[in-house]
Amino acid sequence: MARRLQPIFDSILADARITGSERSFVESLQSHFRARKSLSAGRRRCLRDIEERLKAAPVTIDSALDSRLTGLLSRATKAEDRWAMDFIPSLKGQLLAGRDLSPRQMEILAKVESRHSDEAKAVRDNWASSFTSEMRENMEIAARYYLANPPYFGEVAKKILEDDAFVPSKRLYTKMVQNKFSTKVIESTRSKPKFNPGSHVALRANANVGWNIPRTGTAVVLKADASPVISPARGSKIYSVLFFGKTETVHIEERWLKKAKR
Repeated sequence: MARRLQPIFDSILADARITGSERSFVESLQSHFRARKSLSAGRRRCLRDIEERLKAAPVTIDSALDSRLTGLLSRATKAEDRWAMDFIPSLKGQLLAGRDLSPRQMEILAKVESRHSDEAKAVRDNWASSFTSEMRENMEIAARYYLANPPYFGEVAKKILEDDAFVPSKRLYTKMVQNKFSTKVIESTRSKPKFNPGSHVALRANANVGWNIPRTGTAVVLKADASPVISPARGSKIYSVLFFGKTETVHIEERWLKKAKR
């Protein structure tokens, strides 16, 4: 049995037209086969159906649809739309494998085309030209927050902080910078400090701080905005403080501090 089935697996998985969930399905069949040294009649039938369909699949697809997909892929690539850059070739691979596109796939294809139309490109170009320094600062604040709280937006957050000229799409900016978490982080970062350098402060009774920070005693504020805000909680601006009698400074969020009694 192994001599008859393994070449089928090898042939199918070497075919670039097998993509997405169908490739995952064939890979799962192969894993099952290697573990059990056999396949059930139903699994063998599924495997051979895929093999036969690939053999009978067209060498080319409809020229109009092929041109449509090729042009869209070019526009998506220029716009660095990575999701579309994966989605469009998967559609072409599916067609070349002899499977028609589903109504849902056609619906998504139309949405991608709309996203990369001439009108949409003009909107994006206008967005890029109107991207202000304040918007960039807010984006960088959000990027530091997400790098400190993975896994969301990790890749783009790194790009934002490494490339001063990077301008995200309006859609990405809205999702990353204007959500309820980022807006609170930005608000805390931009808020006026409650304690100025030189102020004497003490910990609140409910302060959630590290073991190395004294629970009692008075400290002097050395610096406000000592490091990026990494929590969306209210009052998360970070201060560098030095407790009297200590030699090492510590960072504490504003919400855990209060004015020390004289």
